[in-house]
Amino acid sequence: MRALVYHWGKIIKMSIKKKYFIILLLLIINLPKVNAYPSGNTTPPTFTFKQGFWYDSWGITRDSAEGAKGFIPFMSSETLGENKELAFAIGERFRNSYSNDIAIADAILAYVQRWTEYGYDEDNVYMNRVAQEEWAWNADEMAHAFNENKGITAIGDCEDVAFLCLTIYDAAGIETAIVDAPGHCALLIWMPNYPNANIYWELSEDSRGPGWIWIEATGDDNTVGWTPSDFHDGNWKAYTLENGIYNVQYPTEDYSEDDGWGILIDIIILILTIMAKIFLRF
Repeated sequence: MRALVYHWGKIIKMSIKKKYFIILLLLIINLPKVNAYPSGNTTPPTFTFKQGFWYDSWGITRDSAEGAKGFIPFMSSETLGENKELAFAIGERFRNSYSNDIAIADAILAYVQRWTEYGYDEDNVYMNRVAQEEWAWNADEMAHAFNENKGITAIGDCEDVAFLCLTIYDAAGIETAIVDAPGHCALLIWMPNYPNANIYWELSEDSRGPGWIWIEATGDDNTVGWTPSDFHDGNWKAYTLENGIYNVQYPTEDYSEDDGWGILIDIIILILTIMAKIFLRF
């Protein structure tokens, strides 16, 4: 009788353990698909859904770039200043490893291109098992998502790699501005001495003149200073960091390396037009 009771007792205990194991497994399956860690507040990250938007623990909306709490430009503060962590440490490493800003600029872009892979939010980010059409990771979340030792890359779209670049460049001592373009997000860095940029942008309220160059990390072949042709008109905003305060700046003029040739061609056409009119008179 005792043996029988002992036998059934073991079965009951095993059933209870199995029950809790199944419950734990279901909880893991139903967790949102989050593969990264933020600096500062909570690990793993905590997101709250309210009034139709997902908010992080800093109160920034992760699924909307616009509005008073939109991730552009405010999410940069999550990985700078008192919140700096892994991404900032990566930037400091570059600052201590290279002798000049041009070498740093090239090395950082190549690094981000190596360890990030472009992917659409709706294919990679799920909250409560719902695919997110728009979602932004901060720089530390991206930095924790890739692993150099294991050869693992982080998946993100334009704003994810832009914020990662911003924090790394800032930590390396290079001035940055986040680009808020129609349907796109990128980065500008202040580097008027960089050779071969196709456009040197000037921002309003910046008395230094042209010298901001584009950082486009969404493609492996993109180079420092290359502004995509879709954004040559300057119809976008840029936000700079000044003592932790964001100031909106507007690009005012397209400073392309081809501008000199364009002016020369215009002058030649004007001269030929005047000569033609003079010739037709005689």
